[in-house]
Amino acid sequence: MILAKSALLPEGERRIAAEVFVATAGLLVLLARVEGIRGLAIAALGMLLAAGFLIVIQAPIGSVPIGYALVIAVAALADISTYFVVVGLAVLATIPVLAMRYGTQDTARRVVRWVVASSVCGGAAVGMRWLVAGAPSDTDVLLLNATVAGGVFLFADLLLRRALPVPTSPPVRVSESWPVQISLLCAAGLLTIAYQKGGPWMALVALIPLVMTRFAFDRYAAAQQAYRQTIKALSIVPEVAGVTPLGHGERSAVYAVALARQLGLNSDAVERVATAARLHHIGYVTLDDPDDARVLSNRQLLARLGGDILRETEFLADVGDLVENVHTDEVTSREAAVLRIATAFDHLVGEDPDRAVGALQIITFHQSDPYGAAAVLALERLLREDSEVVDRAIASGAPLTEAASASGASDG
Repeated sequence: MILAKSALLPEGERRIAAEVFVATAGLLVLLARVEGIRGLAIAALGMLLAAGFLIVIQAPIGSVPIGYALVIAVAALADISTYFVVVGLAVLATIPVLAMRYGTQDTARRVVRWVVASSVCGGAAVGMRWLVAGAPSDTDVLLLNATVAGGVFLFADLLLRRALPVPTSPPVRVSESWPVQISLLCAAGLLTIAYQKGGPWMALVALIPLVMTRFAFDRYAAAQQAYRQTIKALSIVPEVAGVTPLGHGERSAVYAVALARQLGLNSDAVERVATAARLHHIGYVTLDDPDDARVLSNRQLLARLGGDILRETEFLADVGDLVENVHTDEVTSREAAVLRIATAFDHLVGEDPDRAVGALQIITFHQSDPYGAAAVLALERLLREDSEVVDRAIASGAPLTEAASASGASDG
């Protein structure tokens, strides 16, 4: 019976699978000749770790491989030479798949990050064995080794995320990442003790909580994605209605997020200002005539109406307060200042990056309150340090403006 091409895997994924299996077979044969049965076990563990690197948790901080827990457990359990052989095999086996998924540059950054973090983890495990007295089979000593080695590995990974960021693993702070890191550390400790007490079969059973953790974080990530898509859908309502420029909400959100991070706001505040930037014109849907929005008193009223609309949802009440603050006489917080500066900057720049310098000068001239002045200074630093932020903002609003152009609609 001949199967259709689409019966199992897409052609590209079948090719990757074939490459991985051929590489695996070669490694198994080589290690079997060199190490015998032990070599087969090492190769099998390496392939399990490779699968762990490729299966990721879609966490709030980006994608995190569940294989991190396996790396930590192997570091605590195996001798240093076996550990590096297993990690090396795993990383080599993932390269073809990563290259197809993410491209050469992204793959290189991931591989460097994994190799460096794993090396530091192995060094920490060796150091703990030398420092801590006790038999290798001592449960308390083994768990302590796993905890310290795991902590070093996860901290090194955080630092490397900042130094070598990729789209699915953005730079994060410890305050944002600790729930995921604690989950991985606990899973690693459970794997370590399960293997010590019951051998490989018990360790396989201990993998179940790790898999369940992945599904739990995936569901959370899916809920967050649905929330963001809903916010984006709401943000284009006044734009499609012609009362605000097309793409303004998305562009403002890019500036707001960049400014909030420049000012050191926490992740909750960054999310809040991004949502407010997308929805700050939601009150404009009550207008019969778009020209009414040109009057300042009307804009203040519309901001209050937008705040009222968002507060009625309850879960967007804090966003409603920010939206209402956009057109008030004086801002009352750093978040409100970020929102006001981001939206004003986009109104002046629009889709022309050459306006950025002039827009900054105009905004600087009109700022008098302390929060606004601080936000303007942050914007100045942002434009100096991240010259591509305006291009990114314009690109984020481009799908809507391009769709409107294709359909013959106008910006209004």
